Amino acid sequence: MADLRRLGRRDRYRPVSAWWWLAVVLAGALIIAVTAELGWWFGPFLAGLAVGFVAPRSGWRLRHTVPAVLVMTLIGWGVPLYWPAVVQGQPVGATARVIAALAGLPAYAFTGVLVTLLVAVLQAVVGLWLGRALTPRTLAR
Repeated sequence: MADLRRLGRRDRYRPVSAWWWLAVVLAGALIIAVTAELGWWFGPFLAGLAVGFVAPRSGWRLRHTVPAVLVMTLIGWGVPLYWPAVVQGQPVGATARVIAALAGLPAYAFTGVLVTLLVAVLQAVVGLWLGRALTPRTLAR
């Protein structure tokens, strides 16, 4: 019922600043990239969990947090996956093809990388959900 009383009133909604959104995305992507380099495959889950705890206290809605978590995860895992191939010239494409073939997927490097990114995104979204579920309702408003 409280949401119905806010309808139509400009002073009742707090817009999310694009600069804060970008800062959270870049910080989360950096944390995920560092954890990926350390071999901590559960980094996206922890980042999503942290955003899930902090976002309701900051007044962020799901329409702001879900895209933030998706972008930070794709950047945070995508850069470490492609960094060795692009900058260092290592043949990581061959490794990705073999991993994809061993997983029963089509033996393409793109498929291996895509499945890896999908798993990272799923971890982050589950972390976001859990963080929001564990946040008390009084703080979420």
